[in-house]
Amino acid sequence: MKNIPKKKPKIIGTAVPIFSLKSKRQFSNKNGTFKDGLIFLNWLKKTSQSAWQMLPLSQTHLAPGSKKLRAASPYRGYGIGLDPKFLTNNEKKQPIPLLFKKNFLAKNNDWLDDYALFCALRDHFKTDNWTKWPLPIRQRQIKAMAKWQKKLANNYERHLIEQCQAHQSFFELKRKSKKLGISIIGDMSYYLPLQSPLVWANQKSFALKANGRMLRVSGVPNTAKAHFGRQIWGHPLYNWQNRKQWSNIIKLWRLRIRYLNQLHDRIRLDHGKGFYYYGAMDPKDPQKDKFLKGPGFYALSRIINYAHKTGLEIFAEDAGDRLKGLRTGLKKLKVPGIRMLRFAYNEKRKSFEPIYANIKSYKPNTYAYTSTHDTEPLISYVKLLTMAEKQALCKKLGIKYSGSKKILAERLRDALLRSPSQVVIVPIQDWLLIPNRINKPGTEKMKGDRNWRFRLPVPIENLPIVPIKKHIINSLQKQRKQILTFNKKMLK
Repeated sequence: MKNIPKKKPKIIGTAVPIFSLKSKRQFSNKNGTFKDGLIFLNWLKKTSQSAWQMLPLSQTHLAPGSKKLRAASPYRGYGIGLDPKFLTNNEKKQPIPLLFKKNFLAKNNDWLDDYALFCALRDHFKTDNWTKWPLPIRQRQIKAMAKWQKKLANNYERHLIEQCQAHQSFFELKRKSKKLGISIIGDMSYYLPLQSPLVWANQKSFALKANGRMLRVSGVPNTAKAHFGRQIWGHPLYNWQNRKQWSNIIKLWRLRIRYLNQLHDRIRLDHGKGFYYYGAMDPKDPQKDKFLKGPGFYALSRIINYAHKTGLEIFAEDAGDRLKGLRTGLKKLKVPGIRMLRFAYNEKRKSFEPIYANIKSYKPNTYAYTSTHDTEPLISYVKLLTMAEKQALCKKLGIKYSGSKKILAERLRDALLRSPSQVVIVPIQDWLLIPNRINKPGTEKMKGDRNWRFRLPVPIENLPIVPIKKHIINSLQKQRKQILTFNKKMLK
């Protein structure tokens, strides 16, 4: 008898940020909390789901010129630590068990001291733009570090305790997810903002002048293949052009991975192609924008292999152009890429994108999405297409056309659930078939940003269960039939 290779159970999950959650318990009027997350895990379990994808959880930097207002985008976060806004008022008042505090501080001593001092300095100088601080502390001179840590000792300790509280709350969520068999998927942004404690502590790893000035910033030049056109993201660039700094940059990535391994079972590597090519933007003159070559497989392999050693599973965003090097590297490292139903038909070029449109040919070792936080939800995508385009899309995907946008969006979603991809992630908007968008790239503002404000239209307790569970079970049953057929062929 032939040995039949075992196929892993299909994972179907939901993508929704913590800040979008709300429950009848009303833990916070401003944003979701980790306590809301405990309730959301119940909904996932009741609907037969086994994964939850979150956005980055670190605190975002202050808006320019503001002492209190923060950037809305989670991709403008400090890159490490948890945002205290996800704590309830009651949790902030609770004392931390001494043993938990001792263990947490010991396990995170490679970043936590710098983080707490950075936050204390931010509060003192009323800005987290460390390039505006006095020169000695900006340069992290030994005497200045000791002086300010002593001077701001109380505030420094407060930020340590705050991180203990936030992680204690998140670890409660993590324990429950493990008990329910739900995988927590995190998001690892490629770039870090200038106003990050990690950038302050690792200045030589970034392309900065001695005063911290950035001559070029992250973004996407306006090429024919740029789906959203020219984008200015504004992060400092890694110092990849100085080969002597590669080991330090990789060391920083490893620190981030060690930290994220405490929080998540899997992480999505955002903007994976940045290891091969990345935009170097001139904020003032678009004509000077250009692409620079990154370290390629040399850095990617060392970072991915390190993640695997820690037990953290990584999959990578491999969308866009200039992907040959990245996809070759991911294949060598056996790292899953992403397939996106939203990109099946490119309404701008009036053509199908085969890698996304041929959903029946998706490789099992991929993560399939209906849409993402950076695109329209499915029902809005459908509205962008003409009747002829929608009919052509249905024919391409092998589904029945409907004049109802809601029914058509549902059929598109269900077609993806039946794809060979072993992991399928559906944003909450595509389960609910609502048009609310989380972010529109290229439209973000430091002040008055309307992006990143989405919250559930109803409390978690009122989210539909039976209809969604039915769609999921039907897709899983179809997969089981496919496995049985596969096994029979192997036995012949």
